[in-house]
Amino acid sequence: MKWIFLSPHLDDVVFSCGALVWELVQAGSQVEVWTICAGGAPKNELSSFAHSLHTTWQVEGDVVQHRREEDTLACQELGALVKHFKIPDCIYRRSPGDGEWLYPGEEAIFGGLSPLEKPLIEKVSRQLSQTLVKDEILVSPLGIGNHVDHELTRKAAHRLKQDLRFYADYPYVREPQNQSILKVMSESEDWKEIQYKMSPSSLAAWKRASALYRSQIKLFWEGEGELRQELEEFAALMSGVKLWKKNGGR
Repeated sequence: MKWIFLSPHLDDVVFSCGALVWELVQAGSQVEVWTICAGGAPKNELSSFAHSLHTTWQVEGDVVQHRREEDTLACQELGALVKHFKIPDCIYRRSPGDGEWLYPGEEAIFGGLSPLEKPLIEKVSRQLSQTLVKDEILVSPLGIGNHVDHELTRKAAHRLKQDLRFYADYPYVREPQNQSILKVMSESEDWKEIQYKMSPSSLAAWKRASALYRSQIKLFWEGEGELRQELEEFAALMSGVKLWKKNGGR
């Protein structure tokens, strides 16, 4: 059986459900991680927001290529293949009309997908449909945290005729207000919760793979030690790993 995990950025799948990816590979499944927003950054100009993030990441040279390499190494650690699409991260995207930055700050990237990007949903969905095979299991982010690129990925996936499942977006789901979303889903007749076990070996592999995103650890954690501790806490919260599926859905 082949599983395709959709990652909005070059880290989301591994951070959110790396242990499950490892378990599936060990069980003999073929697993691929497809990152939607893995396109290059503008060569001549960055927004002040994008520039500040680059400064935090402390990467010299081609920042996006560096992140692609981190992602490839992390997925290899789990036994998964990678595919990197060419849509740029939202911090690099401009209005097709006046050329203004569509998401010039943190408030904007969590403020909903711009109406100007409605055609982008169809573009991503079309690219996915041209690559997917009918019997593959597709796993999409739920979009918890309301990041626009997570919204883009979820909406594009929802348009496809695939066996579609969802994962909780980590680290955004660690926030109490976002954990309440999962509680509501668990009590809803609209959703089916699928529980997977997490072995000590898969937890260890998840930690190792996540730690390879060195540029991104600085955004969310004090260091690698805090990352590893929080992954343990997240695993305990989920009693392993969970996916969700719409009742009556594909």
